Amino acid sequence: MLKAVIFDFDGTIGDTLKLVIESIREAVSPFIDRELSDDEIADTFGPIEEGSILKFVDEKDYEEACKRLYDAYARLHREITPKPFAGVVDLIKYLKSKNLIVILATGKGAKTCEISLKQYQMENLFDKIKTGSIKGGIKPQMMQEVIDEYKLSADEVIYIGDAPTDIDAARQVGVKIASVLYGTRIEEEAVKAKNPDAICYSIEDVKKYLTSLI
Repeated sequence: MLKAVIFDFDGTIGDTLKLVIESIREAVSPFIDRELSDDEIADTFGPIEEGSILKFVDEKDYEEACKRLYDAYARLHREITPKPFAGVVDLIKYLKSKNLIVILATGKGAKTCEISLKQYQMENLFDKIKTGSIKGGIKPQMMQEVIDEYKLSADEVIYIGDAPTDIDAARQVGVKIASVLYGTRIEEEAVKAKNPDAICYSIEDVKKYLTSLI
């Protein structure tokens, strides 16, 4: 029986990919002699946003670039994605009404996650928030921490995420994985090829699938 639902953030809670890319571009622009493409920035994803910064600037410029990142991220957030996906807050409240543990486990850094949750007015919605690492992706570790901290078995936990790598992370730990494609379908074929437990094209699809597991 399902006892815990773990949510990704970018592309799952909100449509934040453009926000992240534009914020990193603005943060590093004074320190490099050309404009970075979207793909160049996206290729650095895995570590937290500060890890992406380190791919483009010298260590002596890192602190200033991070300051620029946070300023740009907060400002652009209000312009690019002021609200989460419609229905996601109600979904989380529904899950909590069913006495499920609801966790946020994201590859975002702690600071950008804090800014996003404040912008979306979701600061107090999750039972626990886990953020990423500057060294690289740690989602399997975060999922395992949830299992251990709440004394659950892997089959009592599900991860909700949008990326093919989320499927790999969930499989590594043995938890169920529901892939969401309501934000973008760019990676639809890659997601289908990995055969997640469910593919959801709307928030309502997520609710129906999770309800079937309760």
